[in-house]
Amino acid sequence: MKIRTKLILANLFIMLLLLSALTYVLMKRSSDIVFDNMVENADLSLSQVAANLDHTLGAYEEIANSLYLNSSLQEMLSQNYPDLRDAYDDYFSKFEPLDSAMKLTQNVSSLIIYTDNPSFVFANFHLIDGEIRASDWYQKVMSNPFGTYWTASYMNEFPEHQVFSLRKRLNKQNPNSPLVVSIEVNVSVLNDLIHEESKQKRFIFTMPNGVTLLDSSAQSPIDNLKRLPFQDRILGNAEGNFLYKDGKDSYQVLFKTLDSRNVVRGMKVITLIPVTEFMPKIKQLQSLALVLLAGAMFLSATLIFGFSLGLTRRFTELSTKMRRVHKDNFESFIEVKGKDEVAQLGQIFNVMVRRLGQLVSETYQAKIDRQEQELRTKEAELYALHAQIKPHFLFNILNTIRGKLLISGDRDNARIIGLLAKSFRMMLKNGGQEIPLMEEIEFIDRYLQLQSYRYVDKFDYAIDIPEDIKSIAIPRMSLQPLVENAIVHGIELNDGFSHLRVTGTRLADRIHLTVEDDGLGLSASRLAEIHRWLKEGTTLSRDTHIGLRNVHSRLKDMYGESYGLIVESTEGQGARVTMILPDETGARGDGDV
Repeated sequence: MKIRTKLILANLFIMLLLLSALTYVLMKRSSDIVFDNMVENADLSLSQVAANLDHTLGAYEEIANSLYLNSSLQEMLSQNYPDLRDAYDDYFSKFEPLDSAMKLTQNVSSLIIYTDNPSFVFANFHLIDGEIRASDWYQKVMSNPFGTYWTASYMNEFPEHQVFSLRKRLNKQNPNSPLVVSIEVNVSVLNDLIHEESKQKRFIFTMPNGVTLLDSSAQSPIDNLKRLPFQDRILGNAEGNFLYKDGKDSYQVLFKTLDSRNVVRGMKVITLIPVTEFMPKIKQLQSLALVLLAGAMFLSATLIFGFSLGLTRRFTELSTKMRRVHKDNFESFIEVKGKDEVAQLGQIFNVMVRRLGQLVSETYQAKIDRQEQELRTKEAELYALHAQIKPHFLFNILNTIRGKLLISGDRDNARIIGLLAKSFRMMLKNGGQEIPLMEEIEFIDRYLQLQSYRYVDKFDYAIDIPEDIKSIAIPRMSLQPLVENAIVHGIELNDGFSHLRVTGTRLADRIHLTVEDDGLGLSASRLAEIHRWLKEGTTLSRDTHIGLRNVHSRLKDMYGESYGLIVESTEGQGARVTMILPDETGARGDGDV
């Protein structure tokens, strides 16, 4: 692909990316601002509805207060009438005009009096009996310190329509009077408050206990706030708004709580607005943004194309000449005539090719020399380690001595020599740098048996290696030096009886082989020196723990820096050395132990 094409495509891509990102950010930000403004307007509308509801309820509370202050009405309701005609006269002169006026002027559906006076047998007078006294609303009215209680909506018997009511005690004349007035209001009064707003929105009015007073939804109205799936976000807050998703539909939910008076405190006004209601204005904004993006992209593409053609004309000529040069090595150069920037570029290119050839040659040669030196060093180290454990003649001599001891009847010493000979046989066994863990365990077991003969009643040992990891490969003679180190430095000089334990576990993708004793342990300074060597590779101050050092170096060389030894010890309490190996012998690491 030509530079000209690359330059045009790269600039077009960058331009497209930047303009698209900028358009997206601006469109998203503008959409959010429009959405927030619309939510703010909806919140103002909800506040107005809440204020109207509060005002409407307050108007009926004023009616109830006027009845509470009407002494003549309470005297009439408390008076016994031996002659029913007198009761009729007082009813039509004192109560019926009041009832009619409220129905005509205050949108009151009916005015009901609950009384224990049997003198009144009119339709809107209810005699208080045991059922009424046991009812929930009557107990709440009587126990309320303000004697006022709003009920939820219910179906009136006659005329049959949905109403809600305000019930208030009429006990001004007599504090103990059981008189209660119920001002029943048609639910249509509440519908009028949301007539315009409810066309595109859903309004819910709830009582303080969560019972629904009004739900404008015709499809699935609820009877209690707890039926809403997001009720927990409303019950614990006085007001707020949030986005709710119901499958493919999304709603902006806003709510407010009335708190102006004790009677209405806790009532909630909730509105659910479909997000699609906000989309027309947002889509208009998005359409405008896309049109502007298309115009900006067309203009930018035109400018980029013209600029790229003018800039790459000389580079095209230079590229044509460079393609004619045979570039099979770093000795190929180009010749560019002229004194402008393109000519200078050709001269600089020639210098760079010459210098690059020198650097590459020097770097590769140095790398090859270094790798050869490292290989020779590691081969020498491995040869030296292997040479320490390959004395063939000792194996033959030991078998000869064992035969003579058996002939002479010294079976105990013959057993010791036999164990020693078997150990040498395993050391002389052909193979690579790694052997199965099971063979290393067998060798360690023979070694510890020999040490048991040497240190009678000095220590005991246990080897606890799970069967599922005995088949893994480990470096030859890597675990035995750790056991020998524990015998020499931890158990041999200990005055008491010691315990030695060899265990193995699989942790994640690693194998941990641990040699632990309860012997003398290491001093804090000595342990710190060993830790420093394990981390930094420094030389120990004394020529001890050579086996520890050799094993750690071999593990790192074979598997990587993530593997090696971890040494733990408390002076006087013993020591523990853990060998970390990959779960598969082919794994390698790059971190620190």
